[in-house]
Amino acid sequence: MRKLDGHRFGRKVKPPGMEEFRQMYLRLCKDAGVEPQESVLTQLQEIRGVAGSTRLDLAGHSLSADTCAVLGRVLQKDTLFTEVVLSDCMLSEEGAKLLLNGLCSNTTVKVLDLKGNNMRGSGAETLGKLFVRNKTLRRLILEWNALGMWDEAFSIFCEGLGSNSSLTQLDLRNNQINHQGAAELSLALKRNNTLQELDLRWNNIGLLGSRSILEALQQNRTLVQLEMAGNNIPSDSLKAIEQSLEHNSDRQSTLRESRSRTQFLTLMETIEKQRDEMGRTSRTSSIRVGQLQEALNERKSAVNSLTAK
Repeated sequence: MRKLDGHRFGRKVKPPGMEEFRQMYLRLCKDAGVEPQESVLTQLQEIRGVAGSTRLDLAGHSLSADTCAVLGRVLQKDTLFTEVVLSDCMLSEEGAKLLLNGLCSNTTVKVLDLKGNNMRGSGAETLGKLFVRNKTLRRLILEWNALGMWDEAFSIFCEGLGSNSSLTQLDLRNNQINHQGAAELSLALKRNNTLQELDLRWNNIGLLGSRSILEALQQNRTLVQLEMAGNNIPSDSLKAIEQSLEHNSDRQSTLRESRSRTQFLTLMETIEKQRDEMGRTSRTSSIRVGQLQEALNERKSAVNSLTAK
C-alpha cells in the first residue's frame, strides 16, 4: 500500500526487477572473470523510479571496457530501463562499441544519453548499426563527441540514420561536423521520415554544408526543429532553412487535422453501421415476437375450442 501511495504522490520507489538486474550484472561479471565496479553496484543499489519510467544513470562514472561488455550483455535483454544515461563516462572506443552492440537488441530503452565521451571512428560506425537494428529508441544525445572527425565512419553513421524508423530527437552539438559531414547528413534526411528534432549547433558546417541541408529539406517532410547556431552560416541561409521548417510544421499540422477528421468520420461510420445493425436486429426481433404471439393466439383458440367441446 505504501508503494502505491509513493507512485500516486510522485515519490520515487525502488522499481520491481531492479534487484534481478543487479544480480545478473554480478553473475555475468563472475562468468567473465571481471571484478564488478563498486561505483556501478552502488548506483544500481540507489536507483529509484516513478510509474512508467526507470532510469539507469551512470553519468560521471568512468566505465572500463570490461564493465561495458557486461553492461551491454545485461541491457541486451533487459526490459526494466526506459532511459540510460552514460554521459561523461570516459568510454573507450571498445567500451562504447560493446555497450552499443548490447543496446541493438534492447526493446525498452527510449532515451540514450552519451554526451561527452569523445566518441569518434568505431563509435560512429556502431551507432550506425544501432540505428538499423534498434526499433525502440526515440531520443539520442551525442553532444560533445567527435563523430564528424572521420569521414568514412560518419558516413556509416548517416547511412544508418537514413534507414532508422523510430528516432524522433537527435542531439549532435559539438561533434566536429564539417560541410562534408553535413552533405552526408543531408542524404540521411532525404531518406529518414521519423526524425522531428535535430540539434547541430557548434559544429563546422559553414555555407556549403547549409546548402546541402537546405536541399535535403526540399524532400524531408517530418523535420520541424533544426538548431544551426555556431556554424558560420550566413543569415540568409539560416532564414531559408527556417522557412522550410515552417512549411514542414504547417504540413504536419494539416496532416494531423486530416487524420483527426478521418478518424472522426470512421468513428461516425462505425456508429452508423452499429445503429443500422441494431435497427435490423430490432426489426427481426419484432417480427419474431409477432410470429410467436400469433402462434400463441392460435394455440389459445385451439384450447378454448377444445374446452367448449
